[in-house]
Amino acid sequence: MKPTLGDGLRALREATELAKSIRIVLDEQYLRWIAEIEARPENQSGTDKSRVWRRDRAFRDLFIRATPAERDR
Repeated sequence: MKPTLGDGLRALREATELAKSIRIVLDEQYLRWIAEIEARPENQSGTDKSRVWRRDRAFRDLFIRATPAERDR
C-alpha cells in the first residue's frame, strides 16, 4: 500500500498526541553536568567552533572510504 499525504498527516497527529504523555525528568546531577559543560570556554558564544565541522568531515570521509570486511566461511 502506497502511503498518502493523509497517512503522513495522521501519523504526525498521532505522534503529537503521544508526545504529550511523555515526561522526561532530569535529576540534579545531570543538570549540574549540563551546566559544567555549557560553562567550558570552548562552548561559549562567539568561540571558534570550526573544529566541529572538521571532525564531522573527517568522520564522514572515514566511512566513505570504508569497505565491507570479508566474512569467514
